[in-house]
Amino acid sequence: MKLKLFFLLLFVGAFTYAQKPVFVKAKVNAVNVYRTSAELQSSVNLSLPAGTSEIVVTNISDEINEKSLQINFSNKNINILSVQYTDNYVSEYDMDKTNPRIKKATDSITIVENLLAKTSIELEANNKTLELLDKNQTVLVGSSTSNVTQLMQLTDYYKNKRVEISETISSIMKKTADLQQKLNRLRTSLRVNSEMEENLSDGVLILKVMSSAASNVKLDIGYLAKNVFWEPFYEVRGNKISEPLDVTFKAKLRQDTGLDWKGVKLSLINARSSRNNTAPVLKPWFLESEHEDVLNSGRQALFSDSASEKNIEEVVVVGFSFKINENQLNTSFDVDVPYDILSNDQDHFINLKQMKIPANYKYYTAPKAGNDAYLIATIKDFNKYNLISGSANVIFENMFIGETRINPNQVTDELNITLGDDKKISIRKEVVDDKASVKFFSSYQEKTFTYDLVVRNNKKDAIDLEIKDQFPLSKDESVKVELLQADKAEIDKEKGFLTWNLKMASNETKKIRVSYKVRYPKDYSISNLN
Repeated sequence: MKLKLFFLLLFVGAFTYAQKPVFVKAKVNAVNVYRTSAELQSSVNLSLPAGTSEIVVTNISDEINEKSLQINFSNKNINILSVQYTDNYVSEYDMDKTNPRIKKATDSITIVENLLAKTSIELEANNKTLELLDKNQTVLVGSSTSNVTQLMQLTDYYKNKRVEISETISSIMKKTADLQQKLNRLRTSLRVNSEMEENLSDGVLILKVMSSAASNVKLDIGYLAKNVFWEPFYEVRGNKISEPLDVTFKAKLRQDTGLDWKGVKLSLINARSSRNNTAPVLKPWFLESEHEDVLNSGRQALFSDSASEKNIEEVVVVGFSFKINENQLNTSFDVDVPYDILSNDQDHFINLKQMKIPANYKYYTAPKAGNDAYLIATIKDFNKYNLISGSANVIFENMFIGETRINPNQVTDELNITLGDDKKISIRKEVVDDKASVKFFSSYQEKTFTYDLVVRNNKKDAIDLEIKDQFPLSKDESVKVELLQADKAEIDKEKGFLTWNLKMASNETKKIRVSYKVRYPKDYSISNLN
């Protein structure tokens, strides 16, 4: 009885371990896209027998980060014994890849490759024949037994034969070129034909599992993959300066994971997946003092130590020193409509949301930098729109103006968006020569500069115009700067800025005079005074 039981257990064990692998193909159904990677989520349904099974999950991205792999079964009675990833799996039980369209293309590729191999052999044979003919012609013509009749016959034979072989070689080369062109088209059709199935990856997961009973289960797979990038992109439209801005927030996404994403649910996350979330730890702050003659060497040692710590910033605040790991808050944008994103490393534009944003408009010019006046849209309480930094195309009055950048990462209460320059506002800077002077004294010299800023509104409507100019500042006590005239400007003495906010009627011209004086020693030379 014991012997029968032993053989029965041995048979059952052998049967269990002889079971064929269970093959399933993963299909990406949802993707969490970070700035430089993505979390691919797949679900598959399968039937498992009781006992130990090997599950082979195909169509896993070659760009997988194996450390990020997450596997879950809907049945909690299934234990995962081991998980292995490979991109070189070979098995007699491999999945059937006889999709009619793919099989037709691959069969055609095989036929054309065989024809190319045949034409290559024919071309080589004819070239060798032609080479042999040329060598024998030289030998026969040069022999002493040749007479005129034989020479003429040989010449005719050589000429006819050489023409025949040359025409054959030309025909083979044309046939080869046609076949190669056809082969290239067939190979391309496997990737770009929109009617074909999505790209399949060579990546495979091999799971060894133990199930207490036969069951139908759902397998959820998630992992991070590289070669995925997205960035925010805006389209800003304006019609009149009395109307709100129409802002379309888009995502520019590209991926080359080896898998086509067909009908996937996208979630775009404004963060990097490789963040370090370790909280900062305060350490005692000890002052280090050294004598002046060893100060430089001490600094060099300090810099060399800090250079070895990547993504770490040393911060000193009110007598404390602490370290901050590079981090940023997550902002997620969920896309309601399923999207197709092919694995071709090409940009795909995804509309996230459209907004009408109230704005105040004004024109801005800085004559020292140029004679252009820019239309600026000022947005108050911009934080409530959940904007993130990105480039933007500007379209105003149904005309493409150019590209600008939206940067909400600032501490000011208002967000300024440059919409473009307006040629109907004229600005010029005119030097007033009779008010300029250069005076020399015993130990110093004094220069006076005077100029007019002349602006004209050639538009049909009144405008608000901000003019920003500047006067020089001195860091040397020997060099004195005195502002003589600024025509009611707002003066920032610390930065040397002059600001005028003007209301200008249609076809109105205004003139602003600026004058300043610089006094410095005679033996000084100032290169950037003008």
